[in-house]
Amino acid sequence: MRHQRHLPLCQRIKDAGGQPYVVGGYVRDLLLGRQPKDVDIVVVGLPINKLAVALGMSWTDAVGKQFPVLIVDGVEVAVARSESKVALGHKGFACETEGVTLEQDLVRRDLTINAMALDPFTDKIIDPYGGAKDLEARVLRPVGPHFGEDPVRILRAARFSAQLDMDITDELIAVAEPALAELVDEPGERLWGELEKALRTRQPSRFIDGLDRLGALEIVLPEIAALKGRIQPEKYHPEGDAYVHTLEVVDRAAELGGDDEAMFAALTHDLGKAVTPDDNLPHHYNHEALGVPLVHAMCDRLHVPNPHRKVAAATSKDHLNVHRFNDLKPVKKVRLLMRLGAAQGDLLARRVVLASKADARGRGPLHADAAYEQGDALLEAAAVLRTVKGHQFANLKDGRVIAQKMEQARARALKLAGI
Repeated sequence: MRHQRHLPLCQRIKDAGGQPYVVGGYVRDLLLGRQPKDVDIVVVGLPINKLAVALGMSWTDAVGKQFPVLIVDGVEVAVARSESKVALGHKGFACETEGVTLEQDLVRRDLTINAMALDPFTDKIIDPYGGAKDLEARVLRPVGPHFGEDPVRILRAARFSAQLDMDITDELIAVAEPALAELVDEPGERLWGELEKALRTRQPSRFIDGLDRLGALEIVLPEIAALKGRIQPEKYHPEGDAYVHTLEVVDRAAELGGDDEAMFAALTHDLGKAVTPDDNLPHHYNHEALGVPLVHAMCDRLHVPNPHRKVAAATSKDHLNVHRFNDLKPVKKVRLLMRLGAAQGDLLARRVVLASKADARGRGPLHADAAYEQGDALLEAAAVLRTVKGHQFANLKDGRVIAQKMEQARARALKLAGI
């Protein structure tokens, strides 16, 4: 049996008079042939206090303010419940547990693919709402109209589109509309949590496109929505406007293995193109510097961690300088490297280089695998720069003179290294 590691826990529940079912993402991933991660168990026919006793716990050990959940060896166990909308937001639900059936518990869930259950003793799949069929068809369909009662479900649906490579249906778009008004008031950290997960997928552009199709892009990521229609020079950007370019860039960054910070930098590298003067279009002069305050505003609104902010701001400011690194004079190379923290290490520089490389490749299929020698040269130069030590100027008193001498010495070292 594939689920034996859950059987002892499930057997204890059954012995106490309850019927346990494995639910949600575990069942979905199992049917997709993916390795399931989190395990959630729903128990029918047993109140929380008796369930706790059966598991050797007290109901006071349960976690969760809205609805109590018992955690046993990393497995979340809850009694079946139904929900009714009583207030605004994702917390505005009243729960009922007495006499609730498995089907009533499943129907409250968001998407059909997440509304399936597994009998751990027989391996039978309980699928009253057609989730398996939708998995096979690669479509995201709501369990019912109540989908629109929780604004966070919009973000989850867009994320599932990216994670599972599934299409958003017109039915889902229709039932999501009522939640848009509430989405405006969702805390920034909840929005960031979903964005961060989406940027870890193989094709983050599907998340952004999903938000757009669901009518939520201007609410969740207005800085990205503002890039729509911002035309670019066709010679350098045959892929289209700055919005299309950004979607390609995040996908190229994912292909390059970008970490969380580099992925966020790839997403935000061109925000300045939304605010360059219209009379200069299709050119976007100084968009690098114009984008920096927009990066900070976005980070403030979404409560983005400071390491992500640092990489994104640096990428916005200097990605064009990274592109032309091989053409810079040695002193300007040194100054760029210092801005990228190369004297202390090359982690920031590596992240900026990856986002910049994704930018260079995010220009249509002809550039998707383009070489990026300037990025390698920059990282090689960073290593050379760190070989120059300041002890040779220890006899100097003026800090400005020392800094000038160090810059000159570093520039000479780059020239000697042929960089």
